[in-house]
This record gives sequence, structure tokens and C-alpha cells, in this order.
Amino acid sequence: MTSEQDDTALLGLPGVRRQLAAIEADLTAGLHCLWLLPDALVGTGEAEELYRAALHTSPDRLDVSPPAVLAVPAPRSPGALEDHSPTAADEEVFQEDEVWHDLPALDFDTGFDIGWADAAPVRTRIRTRKHAVPELFERLAEQLDVAPGEVIERLTDRTRRWRPVIGLRAWCEPDDPGGTALGGTGGGHRGSGVERLLRALTSAVKEAGLPPEERPRLLVVARLDDLPEALVDELDRDIATTAVHWWWGTLGRLDTGVVVAAAGGRARGGGLEQRILDDVREETVTELSAFDLSLARRLAAAWDGTTGHLAQALRSCLDNTLIADAASCPDGPIDAGTRRRPSSVLRRAWARGLVQAWEGRLRRHPAGWYTQGRPGVLPPELNVLVGQAQQRVLAPWIEETRAHLARLAVRYTSQPLHALVTAYSARPPADVRDRAESAFLQLEVGSLLAAHHDGGITFPEEEVGLLKVLAKVRNILAHRGALHDRTLRTLCDELTLAHRRWAKL
Repeated sequence: MTSEQDDTALLGLPGVRRQLAAIEADLTAGLHCLWLLPDALVGTGEAEELYRAALHTSPDRLDVSPPAVLAVPAPRSPGALEDHSPTAADEEVFQEDEVWHDLPALDFDTGFDIGWADAAPVRTRIRTRKHAVPELFERLAEQLDVAPGEVIERLTDRTRRWRPVIGLRAWCEPDDPGGTALGGTGGGHRGSGVERLLRALTSAVKEAGLPPEERPRLLVVARLDDLPEALVDELDRDIATTAVHWWWGTLGRLDTGVVVAAAGGRARGGGLEQRILDDVREETVTELSAFDLSLARRLAAAWDGTTGHLAQALRSCLDNTLIADAASCPDGPIDAGTRRRPSSVLRRAWARGLVQAWEGRLRRHPAGWYTQGRPGVLPPELNVLVGQAQQRVLAPWIEETRAHLARLAVRYTSQPLHALVTAYSARPPADVRDRAESAFLQLEVGSLLAAHHDGGITFPEEEVGLLKVLAKVRNILAHRGALHDRTLRTLCDELTLAHRRWAKL
């Protein structure tokens, strides 16, 4: 895990805790669980943290040790090369597959006549490997203190009460070149050892008739390429024995916002203007980073909050490898998938961290904006997302200020309130005369400004300036635009002055 990341940040996020709770519930119900994570989480070490957190939701658990690093064998002496006698390890691996044959002894003293007819038979052993035990079974057997062939029997033995959750880090498991996966899917593929264990354990549990509360369960945490794709699809459909959890829609705006707030280094205190600017900056970083928490941390530290520097700051925070990968990401209208998992066409892009479900919608990584070689140019998507972030922060301020201006306007009107509502409201109520004041207080900033220009309301000059800025900002944001730095600062200045004025009333 890199120094820029807090070890506990990911596990403490609401979306992650919610998915961990779902995994715990499925394990408690007696289901195997497969948790599929994007590749980057393994590289950062966060997958290990997630694995441990998920495994520790169960009081009875068995953490299968990753395979040890194989040592480089020492060179043999000439005498050792001639010694073909099997070692103890050889006997254990091959003892069930040994075949003895009576072959004739060869007599090299007869020239080219090797003497098959008169040769005395010599008993010779030929060893073959039919179905080698996967290395995963050997490690599991060592931890259970049984022989590799007794692993499944030990875990499903009705006389024993220990029914653990067996945790596997699939990204640590080696290929099983000599294995043959059960169920006829063939051997030698990535994840074949995990597949054999899963199929064998599921079959044995069914044969033993173990109820859900007495079943041993597997918790497999994996990347997409750590298991056969056909197995993932099969398990996704097998809701009776296995629950598949995708890192899909796990993180939302609240999760990213928590990370941005922690990384932004906002100083305590500050006036109203600075608070609004800080809120806009953090919300913009959250919107742009979406599901990429590493990008969120970097951008929060690198960007000064001005739109003029945003494109350059964002580009500086993006990894070139990710930008190169984004060029191969499916483009155009595509099926995003379901709320639970990405569609098949998106799986590779999802694994590389290029697409994700975020806030109920498909989001592409911003690295894709820079694949066309347009450094320093704001792509249209970026402008829209910045405007949405500004809208979320500024909308409450605009509405609060509008409501206060409407209340002030009651004392500055030169016409009856019901007449102003009828003339300037987009939807005047039918009984406007009976509730003229409440309807007047709902007039939008544009209507209040129009009434002022027509002489129906005579605002003081300082309120007119504020009203004009509010109308301009609301119009820009309503049309999915983004505020430039000067407009945003003008709004903050006007709001600050207005609050000072109104505090004296």
C-alpha cells in the first residue's frame, strides 16, 4: 500500500461496510462467497485488507496460507544424477499411479543383436501422474493436519462440529498445469485448483446432506482473470450454493466525499466566501474522481480550485498507463449491466478500473478524456460534471437567498401582490387572491428581477446587484453550464455582503 493511502480509509467507508455486511449475511446463510475486485486493488494491497475484513466477519474461519516462494534447486553432483530412486515426496505423489512391468534385460555384447528372445526379465517400475493433487489441497491438508486426499472428508465429517469459512486469496494461487478440474472443464487453467476445491466441497456437502448452518463455506476473493470466466458465470447463476459479489456500485458519492474531505487539508474557520469556495472545490473533485479514490486524493492535493487550472491539474494526476488502457475501452451506447454486476462487454474495462457503477449510473474514468491528445482543453463531459458539482453546492445558497429577497420585496412592491404573482409567476395558483403573499414568496429570482425592471418592485441598489448575480448563476447552472472563476467569486462576494447587511436588520 502506498504512503498516500490510509490503511483503514477503505474499510471505514460506508459503501465498503455495506458490502462486507452483505458478504457476512451470505456466509452466515451457508453460501460460498466469491468477491470479485478490480485489478488495482491487488496492486495497492487494499485487496488483502478487504480479504481479511471479510474473513473476520466469521468467528470460525480458516485462512489458507498463500503458497511459499519456491527456492532455486541446488545443482546435483554426478552421482546424484544417476540415482533414480524415488524420494519420500515422490512416493507420496506417485504411489497410487505406479505400474510394474516385466521387461527384458538388454545384452549389449551381442552387437546389433540385442537378444530379446533370450533376455532374462527385469522388474522395472514406470511412474505416471494421472490426477495430481493440486498444490492448494496440499496446503489446506497441512493446516487441517490430514492427507491431501482427506481434505473434503474432513471438512464435511458430520462427527466434527467445526465448520469454518475457508478464505482463499485467488490472486496468490498458482496455475495447476497437471490438474484436471472436476466437472469436465479441463485442467491447466488459471484458478483450476480453486475450482476443484469449490466443486468437490459443494458436491460433498450435498451428498452429506448438511444443513446451511453446518456447512463449511469458501470465501474466495479474486480478480476477474484469477478464475475461469465460465466458472464465474456459472456461480453467478447458482444462487442455491454460491453468492457472487462484484465490486460494482460499491462506492458512492458519500464514500468519495469522505476521502476528498480528508485529503483536502481544509483550514478551520474562514469566512463565508472561503467556505463556499472550499465546498465547491471538494464537490468538484468528488464528481470528477467518482469511483477512483486514488485520483480523488491526488486531485484534492494538486488542484487550487480554479477552473482555469482544472484540466492541467487533472491531467497531471492521471497515470499514462491508464490513459493508454482507456483507448481500448468500449465507446458509445453500451449495456451497463445490472445493479449487481457489469455487463459482459464491460468486464475487462471494469477489471482495469476504467468503468464502474457510481450513484446508480455507469461512469467512465476521466482518463478516457485525454486519449485524443488534447492537453489543456476542457472536454464537454468535464464542463458538465463541474457544473453539476457547482449546482449541488450553490443551489441551497441560491434558494436561501432568493427566499430572503422575496420576503424583503414585500415591503418594496408598488402593486398588489396578487397582481405581481399573476404577471410574473410561471404557474399562478387559481386562488391567487386568497393566498397572494404565500404565492408571491415563491417567485423565482428571474421573476423578481423582471418585476423590478418593470417597476412592480423597487429594490434597493445593493439588493439589485445580488439579484442579478443570482439570476445569472441560476440560468447558467440550469442549462448544464459551469461557472467561470470570476462569476463564482462575484457570487461569493455578493452573498458575503448580503449576510452582513441582513445581520443588522
